[in-house]
Amino acid sequence: MTRPRRKRPGSPRPRLLPIALGATLIAGVAACAPASGDPMHNAAQTSNCVGAGVDGAGTAPAAQDSRLWKRVFVDSFDRCDLGDRWGTYSGSPGGNPVGRWDASMVRVHDGVLRLSGEKTATGWTTGGVSNYPVTQTYGRWEVRMRATDSADLSYHMLLWPKDEQWPPEIDFAESIASRRDQMSAFVHWVDARNGDGDNKKAHAEVSGDFGDWHTVGVEWLPGLIRYLLDGRVWAEVRDPVMVPTVPMWLGLQVEAGACERRADWGMAPCSPDEPRPTHGEVEIDWVAVYSPIDDVAAFTSAGYLTPTPGAVQLGAS
Repeated sequence: MTRPRRKRPGSPRPRLLPIALGATLIAGVAACAPASGDPMHNAAQTSNCVGAGVDGAGTAPAAQDSRLWKRVFVDSFDRCDLGDRWGTYSGSPGGNPVGRWDASMVRVHDGVLRLSGEKTATGWTTGGVSNYPVTQTYGRWEVRMRATDSADLSYHMLLWPKDEQWPPEIDFAESIASRRDQMSAFVHWVDARNGDGDNKKAHAEVSGDFGDWHTVGVEWLPGLIRYLLDGRVWAEVRDPVMVPTVPMWLGLQVEAGACERRADWGMAPCSPDEPRPTHGEVEIDWVAVYSPIDDVAAFTSAGYLTPTPGAVQLGAS
C-alpha cells in the first residue's frame, strides 16, 4: 500500500518522447482531463561486471502487438553501468522515515539491474531508479523481475507524475509481503466530483511466487488502466475520474520499513518466524515501454472497451 512520498529522479531531464493518441479512445468514457533536481549519479557498481543475463530471467520482448503499440524504449541491462536513461534516487523517501536511498544500492551486473536494501549500524539504505527521460502520457510498461524474501523491505514499481504534483500515481507492482507471495496494484487520484478534492486510492491484490521471475506491467489509456501479470490482465480501472491524464515516468524502488507500515496500517505485525535478513534485493532483467498507436478502431477490435473477464474492477467507492 503506497503512501505519498517524494522521489528523486536524476537530472538533466531530456525532452519528452512524442505521443500521439486521441483523447476519445475509450468509447462512451470521456478522457479526464521523487524530489526534483538531484544530479544523476549513475553510480551502479561495475567491479567484476558480467554482461550476460542470469538463468531463467527471460528475454526482453522485441515488440508488442504492432496493431496497438509502438516500442519507444527497451533495456536489457547487458552492460556494466546504469546508462543515461536512468537516474538514481537519493535522500529519505517522503512519507517514510525509515531508511534512505543511496546510489550505492543500485548495481548493474550479470545482465540484471539490482536494487538492494542493506541494514547497517545507522539504519537501512536502499536503492531506487527513475526512467525520467522516457516520460509520456499513456502507454504500456513491462518489467521482468523477482524479489528476495524480507519482512523489512518493500518494493514498488510505479508511474509518477512529471510535474511531481501528487496525486496521481499508478502502482502496478508493489509488495510488503515478507515471503513475496502476494503483490498489490494501486491507483491514487483526486476526487473532485463532490467538490472536496480529496485524495483517493483503490487497490487490488494478486497471489503468486514473486521470488521467481514474473513480468509485471500496466497499460494506461484515456479512461482506462489495465494491470498485467505475465501478459494477463488481472485488474482494471474504468472510471475516467480515477485515471491520470498528465505525463508520467517509471520508477523502480526498494524501501525499508515494511514492518513499521504494517503496524501503522493496523495489519498483522511482523512475527518472529518471518524472514528478516540484513540484505535483500529486487532483480530486474529488462524493462520495455510502448506508446499506443493513434487508432481507436484497433483498440476497439482488440476488446479494450469491455471489461476483461476475470479481472478485478477497481472502483472509486
